Amino acid sequence: MNVNLKRVEKEFAQVPMTVYGVHLLVLQPATVTHEHRERATEHCGLIFALRGEVSIRVNGARYRLTAGQAIHCSYGQYVEMNVGAEEFEGILVQYLPDEGPGLLAGLQYMSRSFSLQPGIDEGLFELLRTLCLISRQRMPDAAFRVKPLLERVLRACFHLCRRESKRSYGADVGRVGEDRLVHALADFFNRSAFLVEDVIRLAVRPGQTIAHGSLPKSGFLFAFEGEASIALDGTEYRLHPGEVCHGSEGERLVLTPCGEDRFEYVLIHYRVCYWPERDGEAFPRHFVLCPGERPRIAELVEQLHQIAVIPGKLTAFRKKELFMSVLYELLSASQHSSWGASHLEAIERTILYIHAHYAEPLSLDQLARLQGITVRQLSYWFYKIIGIRPIDYVIQYRINKASEMLTMSHTPIGEIAASVGYDDPQYFSRVYRRHTGLSPREARSKSHPARD
Repeated sequence: MNVNLKRVEKEFAQVPMTVYGVHLLVLQPATVTHEHRERATEHCGLIFALRGEVSIRVNGARYRLTAGQAIHCSYGQYVEMNVGAEEFEGILVQYLPDEGPGLLAGLQYMSRSFSLQPGIDEGLFELLRTLCLISRQRMPDAAFRVKPLLERVLRACFHLCRRESKRSYGADVGRVGEDRLVHALADFFNRSAFLVEDVIRLAVRPGQTIAHGSLPKSGFLFAFEGEASIALDGTEYRLHPGEVCHGSEGERLVLTPCGEDRFEYVLIHYRVCYWPERDGEAFPRHFVLCPGERPRIAELVEQLHQIAVIPGKLTAFRKKELFMSVLYELLSASQHSSWGASHLEAIERTILYIHAHYAEPLSLDQLARLQGITVRQLSYWFYKIIGIRPIDYVIQYRINKASEMLTMSHTPIGEIAASVGYDDPQYFSRVYRRHTGLSPREARSKSHPARD
């Protein structure tokens, strides 16, 4: 089924949904699934292919799914998967509209099967693995974190689909070229002397056009709302939120909003005072980077916009510092690399180790050494992916295990404390109260009379 990408994205953004499951699919070669061949699906589903190849039949329609592709199946459909000659790995997200499956009849895309082409992107794969990992946690706030994370996955997916569909627009440097561009930009701004001239926030209404016969300054344009067509010296780009365009002094520019929404952006002008000797790879005069919608970038750009109008030498220093921070986040997010998956695997191994050894003494240093990374790296990545620090996770997991034993058994509280890694029952009681608001004895009394 051919899809209107903008309408699909709008439908998913407007329809509140409940996530019923996120599953890692690892299917062996030549596997044929039978679960939904004769029994209709009870949820809508999105299958993202991470590696391998699978043929999927949905109500008679056939799709071939390879790494970097996704397929949507609706409620009540019959699905059969036939794996190719290599192992297939994918992630299945099951959902339904909050109002129930009856709402699907009035929806154009959620009620049908269709395919998406986001392409192979480690950033998207990292988000998907994180979504799968968090959905399996028994933390109190895990369910609340799944939904906003799925929204991030969908935004990233549609953003990548748009980029894939507009390969013919202008000079697309490609993923390999984008890596070279990132390194060239980092090298240039590291070795050059420059000033941040001004930071301007603008909104252009539909029907308006901004045109410059010759740009007075070089700058970065950060798209935040709406869509726009931008032409630089005749090369045309289509900009969406989460994309950044660079233009150089002297270039011709024409900017026109697309669609019915206004286009909002922030323009950061800079002036180079000293050009380093060119011994590395030069970057083009105009290009587009695709970091995605990153809250950290938006936050830094807003800080830079607010401080840019304040005079003073110290403020100018702060302005340059913020600009370098913006560049760092922009280039880091744009760079194509494989570190995301390896760090995610390290965090997943850490969690599995905690689950197996929570009754033993555990230290941050010990957990980091087991993964061959530093304490700082483990703490940073664990917090970024899971949302809490590693030792806080250990404590919360122990408290959850203790709560299960308190409500489901008559085991003495002292023995429960020891079984979850606390030799001192009094210390255990203090920790338990701090995290639950109840003492262990009070928690037990809610389910059955205490016998301790």
